[in-house]
Amino acid sequence: MKNTFLLLILIISFNTNAQFIEEKPPTEKELQLNNANETAELIKLASLARIDKNHKNLLAAMEKLVALNPHVPILQYQLAEAYSLNVHRTSAYNTLIKLQKQGLYFDVDINPNFANIQDFPVFKYIKENFDANGEHYGKGIESFNIDKSFSGLLFESLAFDYNSQSFLMGSLRDGRIISIANDGEITELVAAAKGGLNGPWASIDLAIDEKNDTLWVASSAISQFGKITKESSGSSGVFKYKLSTGELQKSYLFPKIKNPSFISSMHLTDQGDLYFVGNINSVVLKIAQGADQMSVVFTSDKFTNMRNITTDETGKIIYVSDAKEGIVVVESTSGKYFVIENSDNLNLTGITDLIYDDNGLIFIQSGIKPERVMRLKLKKNKAQLDKIIPIESSHPLFNTVSYGAVIGNDLFYIANSQLSKTNVYGGLIKGYEWDNMHIIKSETHFNEQSSLDYQKQIDAYEKNKKSEK
Repeated sequence: MKNTFLLLILIISFNTNAQFIEEKPPTEKELQLNNANETAELIKLASLARIDKNHKNLLAAMEKLVALNPHVPILQYQLAEAYSLNVHRTSAYNTLIKLQKQGLYFDVDINPNFANIQDFPVFKYIKENFDANGEHYGKGIESFNIDKSFSGLLFESLAFDYNSQSFLMGSLRDGRIISIANDGEITELVAAAKGGLNGPWASIDLAIDEKNDTLWVASSAISQFGKITKESSGSSGVFKYKLSTGELQKSYLFPKIKNPSFISSMHLTDQGDLYFVGNINSVVLKIAQGADQMSVVFTSDKFTNMRNITTDETGKIIYVSDAKEGIVVVESTSGKYFVIENSDNLNLTGITDLIYDDNGLIFIQSGIKPERVMRLKLKKNKAQLDKIIPIESSHPLFNTVSYGAVIGNDLFYIANSQLSKTNVYGGLIKGYEWDNMHIIKSETHFNEQSSLDYQKQIDAYEKNKKSEK
């Protein structure tokens, strides 16, 4: 009996070893994929897999990429392609349906990578809904434009001065601030910046305090600024001007340290406190009403891609968009926060501006298809999402939608930023031309009740569907 047992063990051991001997060792690329945990490296490996038509490796790379970047639409779309190429039909459909439910658009019909899943009814349903997402929605009209002979100065900020009833826009190229009157006449409020170590430099964002005749300008010495030097590169600060005359009154500079500084967005509360996102998008700072220096309001290791900032009417609740996490809601006095996250029905990638309005958040979204303007209706606590309401989508003039400003019941915003046509130094990329920069006006509550009624119908349908199971 003992000998029989030993013989059985030897047979099992031999068969197990034989399996390992017969199994092919992993290739060098498979080992690289297994060990890769950085986005840039995985993108490179996915590209190589596409070239080699190695669908198995492509799928492995894309699954890892989406795990690292779960809310980037183009990566999810490429994951769906990989599922299709590997004939994982259900996974491909589910991934595409998720993108379609978020209101995004992709032209799936012409994509040969979906050949394995095109001949099924569900694909037709997906295609029809993608096509619907890509159609123009809204009634935005052009309010005014910056002529193409002038738009190359890269006016990437927008604010409204109620005192003069004019729009103000700031240039990245030379830092000047222009004023656009109701009749379209353009005058210069602040002359082009001289640069240097003490600034100002490129005009990144504007905030207006009419009561105190003050214009705040967030400025950074970025590569697109025409007078940048090796010594000034990476410098930034907030500059206070007299609104009526454009006279510089005070500078608030970031301290010179080894790492560069940058201010991405700024917001002035009704109470006169100035909030801004700085230090390479990882900290919220404040210049309190009457204060002479900056103070830190909020920072977290979790949120390292903060960009746009706004507050509610009390100035106590801060909203900050984060490229990876969604929208961070911060209680300014305690520092406690809540996150409005990406979900099956909401994708917050590519927000270029965020504006609080009427117990809701208007956000402008670029870098995705379709480019769009959306309203997030908030619950009474101002920290949780209630409803998602479209304002404008796929407008014919949209081409890199940028900053905006709410004036009464209307939103005015840049429809076609010229920055996307430039190289890192602000020069025009070969093959492109400057265009008239269009500023569009859309209603902040466009067709809102109809959207809410439609959502109620969808919610009721889904509730009934769940109860039937």
